[in-house]
Amino acid sequence: MMQELRLVLIILGAVAIAALLLHGLWTSRKEKPAKFGEKPIGKLREKDETGFDQDGIGSVRVIKAGSNEKPKTERKEPGLNFGEKPDVDPLFAGQTEEMPAKEKEDDLPLPVFSAADSEEADKVVDSPVQSIQTPEEESAFSETIAEPVIAQSEAIAPLAEEKEATDTVSEEAVEVEEEAPKEPEQQVLIMNVQAANNSEFDGEELINCLEQHGMIFGEMEIFHRHADLAGTGKVLFSAANMFNPGSFPLATIHQFTTPGITLFMTLPCYGEAEQNFKLMLQTAQQVADQLGGLVTDDNRNMMTPQRLDGYRDKIKQFHAHA
Repeated sequence: MMQELRLVLIILGAVAIAALLLHGLWTSRKEKPAKFGEKPIGKLREKDETGFDQDGIGSVRVIKAGSNEKPKTERKEPGLNFGEKPDVDPLFAGQTEEMPAKEKEDDLPLPVFSAADSEEADKVVDSPVQSIQTPEEESAFSETIAEPVIAQSEAIAPLAEEKEATDTVSEEAVEVEEEAPKEPEQQVLIMNVQAANNSEFDGEELINCLEQHGMIFGEMEIFHRHADLAGTGKVLFSAANMFNPGSFPLATIHQFTTPGITLFMTLPCYGEAEQNFKLMLQTAQQVADQLGGLVTDDNRNMMTPQRLDGYRDKIKQFHAHA
């Protein structure tokens, strides 16, 4: 009993498996579009009145070599491959004959790709994709960007003004520092040696006296006292003719006479100004004593101790402002 039941179950299982397999094959075959190869051969050979068969394929035409007509490109007749999709000529894909929907889908022309098309496709793939924005999106995006930019500009503006003010103050400070070391204006200390009783000094005697006290004839045709007696050092003070043009004509000095000479020094000067002034005053007194003259100030008034103090104060003030 058990063996019979087992045999029945085995047979039922085999039948069920076979039924499932048959049902699957039938379903897949039903869903698969009708193939060109499944059509009856008789239908494939039928031709319509225009000379084309049901799929729009005509017979092969043979063109003579000597014909003047323009040769037409021969088409290759499609082979009959059962179970596979046949090649369809795109020239006849637009036939208006009514065909089943599945057959028309099978007869659609396949696209033909060339090397040039592949290159163009590669270029299109490589090119960056640009997004298309509507005017509303662009305006919204612009407003979104503009708001932080304006806020940032407003935040930067005070900083820029503060930096500009700081730079202006720095420039003014630099200008003040540059103007600070400005040297004081040059000043000249003058005294005269005049002949007494409205007389005049003899030219030769005057020159000899000046040379005896370290004065050397030189630039501008006047006498100079240098830092060294050789006459190669800096000029400490000078002696000129009291009247214009102020020079001494050595070529005609034996005929030259003058009512007096002017000794002068400039501030600032080489060395110590007080020592140079003391040496100039001493030279003036020696010349006046030797020639019988008088020492006078810059206004040609008699030199007094008070006037000498005025010269010394002038030197001190100059150094105080230097």
